[in-house]
Amino acid sequence: MSASMVIRLVLKDWYLSRGLFVAAILAGLATLGAVAAAKGAMLAMILGVIVLVTILIGMGAFLMSSTVNERKQQTLPFVMSLPISYLEYTTSKLVGSLFIFGVLWLALLLGIVVTILITPWFPHGLIPFVVVMAVEVLATTSLIAAVSVTTESQGWVIGITQVGSLALNAVGFSIVRLDGIRDTMSGPDVHFSSTAITILLVEFAVIALMLAIAFYVQSRKRDFV
Repeated sequence: MSASMVIRLVLKDWYLSRGLFVAAILAGLATLGAVAAAKGAMLAMILGVIVLVTILIGMGAFLMSSTVNERKQQTLPFVMSLPISYLEYTTSKLVGSLFIFGVLWLALLLGIVVTILITPWFPHGLIPFVVVMAVEVLATTSLIAAVSVTTESQGWVIGITQVGSLALNAVGFSIVRLDGIRDTMSGPDVHFSSTAITILLVEFAVIALMLAIAFYVQSRKRDFV
């Protein structure tokens, strides 16, 4: 595998998404500031979470749609005419897009955790639930990435994005009702229960499985154009 070619393609995607990335960071910081200034108002917390999730899902969909746009704009044949293999192309799109998204994801996650820790009106027990849901957002984005690379279909990407966004609500509603999560959310200490740890392990396993399937499907292709 040519690491230099993969890095060049990743840097190309980074360059094209730099404006939206900066806007997403600024919007996220502004949202966290508003939540902190609300002094524990539940409505502000709920709206803040909705805005942050929307920012992440939107950024993820934008990054993953680049694969579809490359085919629609007829730039994919040019990319594949370069000295690059199918595996290198798949690696650049999956790893590159998820790396760019991951920087934003980690920045906002750390921002939420810091906001909870430094503001006296939020119980520190919220942090495990926040981390679990953040990883769920990462899993949803990984699914969008896998679908966009393997299908190269705008319809599928839009459909999976919408389903994933709705599924987050259902997953959050279900997780918050689990004893190992609910019982510690209002506590003063950060406590990752066995339930929270198990959910996190399952989420990361699902992410790895989805990416592995995407690589496998791509490795079976013989024609990218």
